Amino acid sequence: MNMNRRKGLMALSLAAVMTAGSTAVALADEPGVVPGEAYTEAMARLQDSHMEYDELTELIKNYYAPIKSAYSMIDTMEEDQGSIATAMRVVADDYMSQADQLADVLGSGNPAVMQVVGGARMLRSSAGSMDRAIERSKSSRSVDRQVNMIVSGAETLMNQYEYYLAQRTVVAKALEIARTAQAIQQTMQAQGLAVDADVLSAAAQLSSAKSQLESIDAGIDQIYKTLCYYTGWDKGADTVIGPVPAADPSVIGTLDLASDKETAVNNNYSLISMRSGSGAGMSDFQVRTTKGMTQKANKMRTVDYSEDQLRSDMQTLYDTILEKNAAYDSASTAYQSAQLTWNAAQIQRQNGTLSQIQFMQQELAYLQAQSGFKCADLNLQQALRNYQWAVKGVSVSAG
Repeated sequence: MNMNRRKGLMALSLAAVMTAGSTAVALADEPGVVPGEAYTEAMARLQDSHMEYDELTELIKNYYAPIKSAYSMIDTMEEDQGSIATAMRVVADDYMSQADQLADVLGSGNPAVMQVVGGARMLRSSAGSMDRAIERSKSSRSVDRQVNMIVSGAETLMNQYEYYLAQRTVVAKALEIARTAQAIQQTMQAQGLAVDADVLSAAAQLSSAKSQLESIDAGIDQIYKTLCYYTGWDKGADTVIGPVPAADPSVIGTLDLASDKETAVNNNYSLISMRSGSGAGMSDFQVRTTKGMTQKANKMRTVDYSEDQLRSDMQTLYDTILEKNAAYDSASTAYQSAQLTWNAAQIQRQNGTLSQIQFMQQELAYLQAQSGFKCADLNLQQALRNYQWAVKGVSVSAG
């Protein structure tokens, strides 16, 4: 892993994010200043071999080269605002490149891909609208927004990574059963107890299971590489991606949709850019050739429409939470029932009343219910995070 990190920035952000309530962490790169214990512990946590969900913001700020470069320019102000805007376009282009690689493996309709692609488009849009004359504080705020968009995408990828792992357990067991079934059919055929059609059917099921497992493994590998890329880890390193926090259904009761709609409208990065921009998305030629009053009216109509669209999207995000919560409850009930059936199957196996293949099929049914509950948990957790990010100003796919 590249350890050439901007410790000054990390010290400030880690003090707020990872050691809240403690004395401010000393700047490690100031002459004569010895890093404090809190800083040292936080650095050690970031530099271990585990990538944790709550570390993503700091990892991306300090390890993702284009973002690190942008912050460095702001800190030193040795470059003009045009260079900072150029750095942001580099971030956007790089992010889109990673999105394309994900789409090639996972498919363009994959939720994680859609989130990353949407973020990449937003990055390009905000990079293109950066003004050369904005002051340092606005530059820093612009980069912070870029980071938030990337972090939201990274969270989605981490969620999808664990989702695939949960599915892999089921597919791996299905492959094991397919191999066992094929072996049984081949043995029976040798004894004259099975026909060719049965053997061919078993072979086809085995081939299908292998293909599914290969597809899932390819997706897991691509997501792993992408996450390592954004967080500065070598793709060949033995980095362990930590678990996604379990969904907390109790949060749903605390959501205030009406208030959150307006907060999202006020915070949304795209809307902020449109309100402050000279043409609300119009081309430079349109801005220069449109009369003042007409331009202002067009701008207001565009902003009003976009605000209404965002309110509608917030409603969709909220409805999605309710939908995923219902699925979560259903999956939880199914998992509890499957646990009882699986416990009984283990007793039957010990008593010799279940064959090997029957026992494996019972295990598969249990693993499917277990995976179903895990995936439902991940779906609810992601739905909640999408809503929360939208309130903070990040544009999130509501589809």
